[in-house]
Amino acid sequence: MKNLMRSFLILSAIIMFSGNQLQAEVKNKSLLGEWIYEVSDAPYGYEKGSLIFTEKDGETICVVKLEAGELAVSDLKIADDKITFTTSVEGNSINVELTRDKNKLTGKVDSPEGPKTMIAVKK
Repeated sequence: MKNLMRSFLILSAIIMFSGNQLQAEVKNKSLLGEWIYEVSDAPYGYEKGSLIFTEKDGETICVVKLEAGELAVSDLKIADDKITFTTSVEGNSINVELTRDKNKLTGKVDSPEGPKTMIAVKK
């Protein structure tokens, strides 16, 4: 009886952790794609663009696409509905912190000129 109870508890724990992982994967899958962003008071050339989320080797990655080219993203973290990452603009580190609400991302961009508001909508 003890072995049966122990097996049941172990199986329950495995199912619980697998379910959480599956739920996180489903949330990340809905993040994948192109998000059109706007930062109204950003310097010219950086005020509009796209955040492109893709999956590579089982991990979600992001690239910032501008008219003039692309910016690499580092330290991408996705937890629940919070998305954070860092990019570099003209040698300056830019930290981005977004909150997801369905097909909209809103948040702030910390830049050398001070904080700015970012809004992105899924294309």
